[in-house]
Amino acid sequence: MGDARLHELQTALTAACDLASALHSAPTRQDADELVDVLRRALTAASSLGGTTAGPTGCALHPHGAVDPLHGDPEDPLPPGYGKCLLCNDRRRRADAHPGHVRPIARRRPHPDWHRQLSA
Repeated sequence: MGDARLHELQTALTAACDLASALHSAPTRQDADELVDVLRRALTAASSLGGTTAGPTGCALHPHGAVDPLHGDPEDPLPPGYGKCLLCNDRRRRADAHPGHVRPIARRRPHPDWHRQLSA
């Protein structure tokens, strides 16, 4: 598992170096955002090297779960805050798809003497 994390770190750092080297003038907002995204992936990979969570997802809940196939996809990037765990990302996607879904408010129960209060 440590070899996979190290390889992920090396890949992210190489991609960041390639992006930075390709800049010939002041970067556009898109170039800067792409570079920041790659550097965040490198930071995440570096911080997971000494972590106690084992598994390809790096997830504390599902360390040996499936890796989200969209993780690291430059053409269809995951939203901020999403990790590599497919199970957690699926839960986030379903929650994002139904933002208006909330628990119903519990009805107040009538006071036991409600009928006496009405007749008074």
